[in-house]
Amino acid sequence: MINPLEALEEDDLSPFEGDSSDDGSEELQEAFGEMSRETLLAFVGALFFAHVGLLAASVGLLLVAFRGQWVLGGAIVVGGIVALALTGWIYRWYEEAK
Repeated sequence: MINPLEALEEDDLSPFEGDSSDDGSEELQEAFGEMSRETLLAFVGALFFAHVGLLAASVGLLLVAFRGQWVLGGAIVVGGIVALALTGWIYRWYEEAK
């Protein structure tokens, strides 16, 4: 039987070991330092509403399809669609503000 670990040398570092200063955190801090507050708020807001909208629309459709809960599922779907519309609005607002 072939041993796949046989090719590894003992001196090789695993991906979890190594230089901790090379994790990219300095570049990330520099990028956030250069970013304007407006850009950061638009990104975080659009990200939040996109995730909430997709989750709500999906769960609402599942409630309607599998449980037959039209009122609750429908309300959650509408809330998800509103959250997705807010995502689009935030994107348009940011593009116009640039």
